[in-house]
Amino acid sequence: MSKLLKNFVGIDISKTYFDAVIIKGAFAEKNVHQQFSQTPADFAKMRQWLRRHDVDFDDQTLFCMEDTGIYNYGLVNFLVTNKAQLWVEMALRIKRADGFERGSDDKSAAFKIATYAFRYQDRMQLWQALDSNLLKIKNLIAQRDRIVKAINQLEVPVNELIACGCKQEGKELRQMQEPAIKQLKKTKQAIEKKIKDLVKEDQKISDKVKQVQSIKGIGHVTAVALLIYTKGFTSFQNARQLACYCGVVPFKKESGTSVRSRPKVSHYANKKLKWLLHMCAMSAITCDNELKAYYNRKITEGKNKMSVINAVRNKLVHRVFAITRDERQFVQDYQRKCA
Repeated sequence: MSKLLKNFVGIDISKTYFDAVIIKGAFAEKNVHQQFSQTPADFAKMRQWLRRHDVDFDDQTLFCMEDTGIYNYGLVNFLVTNKAQLWVEMALRIKRADGFERGSDDKSAAFKIATYAFRYQDRMQLWQALDSNLLKIKNLIAQRDRIVKAINQLEVPVNELIACGCKQEGKELRQMQEPAIKQLKKTKQAIEKKIKDLVKEDQKISDKVKQVQSIKGIGHVTAVALLIYTKGFTSFQNARQLACYCGVVPFKKESGTSVRSRPKVSHYANKKLKWLLHMCAMSAITCDNELKAYYNRKITEGKNKMSVINAVRNKLVHRVFAITRDERQFVQDYQRKCA
């Protein structure tokens, strides 16, 4: 960024209200605070409040908030529609940047977000709205995951009850909940059909999904999930960044002569993508000759099985990034043309 900004607005989002704090770049220790309701009327009131403090939706002001999912949808849409500069950051990054924390409230949380925006303004990543169809698919996937979880919560305890010898009680419970589970499974199928229909209707999304599915081992569910969580493969600049986000890059920890831990993947990752890629890797080592040979060779060398599977996951992520970057289908032993 060529020039520093003048105003920073930190916003702490709650379910029914949000807190906003204004700080000026030259006087970061001074701030003004106000709380608003999560309503369109109060969104407009917030803008009036900002103007009273010589702050507006312009190129001199940066708004920053944590990514809280559905709770920030309304305010994000309002800010983006009015052409405000908005930075939606991972909550963990803001938390870890502040050091030790002893107690907190909504006002101090908003101030912390504003100071984070001031300190790291050179790293800001302005919000890019998700394509409308991608957003619909993302919400459908989230609802499908909730239904799958609900089905498991109903079925697993009953199956365990029967396995423990309480067959009569288990069968009675299974019979009573069968209509509910049947309806949940029917809803799950309807959501899956709707997702497939949305993918087919949007040519751009459909082409991306087909590209990713051209990689052996990766199916429709994983291809769509990768597309959603990467905002159409626009959120990452290189394959390693994407691999880190998917939780498939091992990191070592060393300090002095006593701390020597073996490389491990970070738990700060998208666990859904990590699980899906695990299933893809298991499929790939059976249907992809190159990855199958790699897996067998490493196992023969005495490598840990899970470490090798993680390496396969990493290779799949690099393949995904390569074909989406080059806008092509996957080809075995592909030689990229020089510029």
